[in-house]
Amino acid sequence: MKKYFFIIFILPIAYISAEVKLEDCASIKSDVKRLACYDYLITGESKSSDELSKQTIQNSDVKSPVTISEEEANFGLSNKQKKEADIKVIKSQLVSMISETSKTFGGKTRFKLANNQLWESQSVLSTIKLNNFRVKNNIVIEEANMGGFWMINKSSNVKIKVKRIS
Repeated sequence: MKKYFFIIFILPIAYISAEVKLEDCASIKSDVKRLACYDYLITGESKSSDELSKQTIQNSDVKSPVTISEEEANFGLSNKQKKEADIKVIKSQLVSMISETSKTFGGKTRFKLANNQLWESQSVLSTIKLNNFRVKNNIVIEEANMGGFWMINKSSNVKIKVKRIS
């Protein structure tokens, strides 16, 4: 009985007095520093963020066939995502071409652009509007006044409300 009493009351006290807790790691904004915190909790060894960032760069074998500017890559991110990544994007429009389209189960249309960004219509499009947004059409994506984005066909000036998926 004394053993159970010891386990029930002493182990939680040891957990409470731990140096770093999961909640502490979860509250860290930087991906590299958060990973280092979790690694420290599991292994007990602390790596510097320089070592971790070098390691993640070496391990990433993802290669994109299309090179795009940093401004283009960050275009369409929400204000929350920009704030978390500490990104200051001045560019208010993106010019591209539709490389492929697809329908979702809900009837919305997804557009993959030439720069590999994926955008989705905010509502189900009528056939007339959808005909203005076909593959190889040149488009402009602009920020809307009250948030969100407009996809505008350059030749016909037809616009639809869209959001960035990836």
